[in-house]
Amino acid sequence: MPHSRMRISLPQMTPGTGRHLVVHRYGRVGARPKVYMQSSIHANELPGAMALHHLMPMLDAAERRGRIKGEIVLVPCVNPIGLSQLVGNNHLGRYDFNGRENFNRNWLDLSGEVAERTGNRLGPDAAQNVVLIRKAALAALAAMKPANELHTLRVEAMKRSIDADVVLDLHCDAHAALHLFASGTDWPGAARELAADIGAEATLYNEPYPEALTFSGVNGALWPRLALRFPRANIPMACLSATIEYRGQHDVNHRLGEDDARRLYRFLVRRGAVAGRAGALPRLKAPGTPMGGMDVGYSPKTGMLVYHLEPGARVRKGQAVCEVIDPYDTRGPKARTQIVSRTDGVLFSRKLDGRLAWPGMVVFRIAGAKRLAHRKGMTGLDD
Repeated sequence: MPHSRMRISLPQMTPGTGRHLVVHRYGRVGARPKVYMQSSIHANELPGAMALHHLMPMLDAAERRGRIKGEIVLVPCVNPIGLSQLVGNNHLGRYDFNGRENFNRNWLDLSGEVAERTGNRLGPDAAQNVVLIRKAALAALAAMKPANELHTLRVEAMKRSIDADVVLDLHCDAHAALHLFASGTDWPGAARELAADIGAEATLYNEPYPEALTFSGVNGALWPRLALRFPRANIPMACLSATIEYRGQHDVNHRLGEDDARRLYRFLVRRGAVAGRAGALPRLKAPGTPMGGMDVGYSPKTGMLVYHLEPGARVRKGQAVCEVIDPYDTRGPKARTQIVSRTDGVLFSRKLDGRLAWPGMVVFRIAGAKRLAHRKGMTGLDD
């Protein structure tokens, strides 16, 4: 049985124009486990789409052999709004031009509406609670009347993801090592398996779960939010929801895409969505670290940005990561302002060499094991 392909039209924002989502589904609707994957909510981040490009033929072959045991839903490019943002021969795609929102912020926290629909029926039976919560979340989404194109996109994507056992949101950074953002409620359990299978060079977990209303955040945090609201009910963590950052924006090629797809396929086998043998879990490349231990480097001034280290490098506290150079300053080395690490850890994200820096610009992120006092209350999602 071939996989199904659905086209979901979005409301027209201007006369004579229109966009749509394309959703691919493998396996039987309602089969468990359900896995939802989407890519490129920041539409200029395409390495995840490349991974899904190579994964879909693998799933087609598995479906022909009757190996799809769960339900697998893929949205390879979930943001047609951002895909259209071609400006001055550049593709943007991170912020909505209409409302100026980051496309990966202000997703729908359904915990309040689900609580109203289920509260007095939640009890000691965890499996029954999961069914009730998923039905209530889908009902809440079905009742919504989105006001515009972006709101419709969010509702339609979440209709496909909110009842999933696994939700993976595929992103990339500007110039980065492969890394993973997960919930502390999933670490070191299911998130550790995911990190090992995909080959993450850094994994950062929120404590206890993501507060920011990102796509993966609202899907995963629904469960612990309800558990806090109803402490006497047995509400499990029924969804592993994570953000995979597939290196940098320029890392779009067949070699990486095919390898990433093979690793995702192995993870699907390990989770039971596809029949087969996943084999031994690969060695974890780096231990998970708390978001509170992530050092974020900011430029103190404007100038040319030059790095000393590549993504994936191990750094020590006090080590210079990059420098900003004032092009008008004639003093040679004295024109260079170094920016140093404030922790020991893995440099997992940075910008490209040679671009212009400005005051307050995020120039690197380092995953460190030690919680940093100056990061208290900060998400690290500065840009």
